[in-house]
Amino acid sequence: MLHRVLLTGFEPFGGYTDNSSWEVAQRVASCGVEGVDVEVVAVQLPVSFARVGEVLRSAIELHIPDLVIMLGQTTTTDCVRLERVALNMMDSRKADNDGYIADEEPIYEGEESALFTSLPIKSFRSAIEAQGIAVKITNSAGLYVCNRTYYEALRLCREREGLQAIFVHLPLYEGQTLSQPDKKSMLLGDMCRAVQTIIEETNDKNREV
Repeated sequence: MLHRVLLTGFEPFGGYTDNSSWEVAQRVASCGVEGVDVEVVAVQLPVSFARVGEVLRSAIELHIPDLVIMLGQTTTTDCVRLERVALNMMDSRKADNDGYIADEEPIYEGEESALFTSLPIKSFRSAIEAQGIAVKITNSAGLYVCNRTYYEALRLCREREGLQAIFVHLPLYEGQTLSQPDKKSMLLGDMCRAVQTIIEETNDKNREV
């Protein structure tokens, strides 16, 4: 069974005044998960190649979670995206919030090119789909700060027994597109429910073990 879940979301970036990942993280941490006796804490991460790893590690050391669900915002989808893999690479066309543009740089020299989540993402997809929420599995979290964060988390999973992690990309929510009606979005409530479903499914799988 799960005892504590760490949810992370990012600060605003790219000209937006808020971030769907942080909105969802805060709401799920506040509401919890019905029927699951688990503590859920939310931590905001910086959109910074240089700083995000240390902030994530500090949060894990402080809260000692069993499960880390990292949330990120994307403007190119209208569904929940479950990320399978993180690459040992940083590359970007746009600067992070520190003004830094990465150029095909390894996150860690000499370490594995890719790390995969051990969580049952196909089960997550089925459970989320069953609630009428659009969801898909993807095999690339990009090479921006989201991917850096995911690689850090999966690396920590190898160091800490019992720790599991997954990265989930979320669309913009409806309030973010009022001035940009052409942008894809999803209801905030549906995104929260998708994250709660991941927690429920992980708790059930751990109970079975």
